[in-house]
Amino acid sequence: MQSLKYPQLFGQLYNTPLMLLPDKADELHSVMSAVLFGGGIRAAQGDDNSPRQQRPYRIVGNGVALIPVMGPMVQRGGWIDAMCGIASYDRVASLVAAAMADGDVRAVLLEVDSPGGSVAGLFTLVDRLQAWGEQKPIWTYANEAAFSAAYAVASATEKIYLPSTAMVGSIGVIAMHVDQSKRDLAQGYSYTPIFAGAKKAAGNSHAPLDDATRADMQREIDRLYGKFADHVAAGRRLDRQAVAATEAGLLNADDAVAGGFADGIASIEDVIQMLSEAAQPRTSILMKGKPVTQQANTDGVITQAVLDAATAKAGADARATERTRIAAILDLPQAAGREALARKLALTTDMDAATAGSLLEAAPAAAKQAPAAVTPFEQHMDALGNPEVGASGERKEASAADIGASIAALINE
Repeated sequence: MQSLKYPQLFGQLYNTPLMLLPDKADELHSVMSAVLFGGGIRAAQGDDNSPRQQRPYRIVGNGVALIPVMGPMVQRGGWIDAMCGIASYDRVASLVAAAMADGDVRAVLLEVDSPGGSVAGLFTLVDRLQAWGEQKPIWTYANEAAFSAAYAVASATEKIYLPSTAMVGSIGVIAMHVDQSKRDLAQGYSYTPIFAGAKKAAGNSHAPLDDATRADMQREIDRLYGKFADHVAAGRRLDRQAVAATEAGLLNADDAVAGGFADGIASIEDVIQMLSEAAQPRTSILMKGKPVTQQANTDGVITQAVLDAATAKAGADARATERTRIAAILDLPQAAGREALARKLALTTDMDAATAGSLLEAAPAAAKQAPAAVTPFEQHMDALGNPEVGASGERKEASAADIGASIAALINE
């Protein structure tokens, strides 16, 4: 049988979960049937004389790497890419990785036009896209379709835009089983699997699908669907029930934006411009151990005005922090009776309030002094003031009139 020549090709489509539009799955089935059963389709060959580009992607706008994600998606590419227009997760990952390492690239725009693809390799790619998005912005432009696995890829990026005629969605999982037992019988073939383990031959294409195998396949489909729905809900910041409510349907551009499944309707030129502006370089300045991030000018250079503003803000923040620290120490309950020590700790050290409180608590409180007794006579004598001393250094005594008045007042009390 010619089907034995391409076991990997057969395994990409049959008896395995797919995130793919059913009609596209039928199209692939027709193509692969031609290959598997004698159709003799030739893979398109590239032009060996065509010039090689320095980069595997185009840089557009102001440092935006435009990476195409076109056609059905599989884990690994090969000659079938050229034959069916298939994209591979490995290829997309390698292009984005190259863009992350490219000093001329400030952001990445995935231009997606895909009906979806295989589950194998998909979630590895979306995890890597989310991690790379922390280094440089990654957006998606659905031009004109991002369905199923392709929408999972889009949901791993920061923003999704699309033209007014585009569609996205198909958030679901499907698996196909091929029962060719009647064909075998018509051709005179009879297959008898010899195996160990009750499920070893389950789901093979030379026998009808039994109920137990169908149930096992359904459980796996449900598990993958849950993973897919959770991924979309998290990536698009949606309620999971809103994702499930789409029932794997297709969303036009207006419905996608209204439901939060896309960020806006725009041309690809407008999206490139928006992403170019969003990816302007930002430079961090270190002020007293704290990073102050400021927008750089078009050359990526911090201007003196920006530096002065950052310096002024850092100084004001430092002064406010110091005032707060001093007030916290002086207001400590442990400062009662130890006011002099508290002032010294607050004004002459960088000690925080918690440490100062521990030291104050261990220090002895100042002894309270009884107020000095004041007699009526002492009060009147104090009222006379200090003796005056003239320029000659001679002591000037209080006048007799002043003394007499004080004594009289004392007697009358």
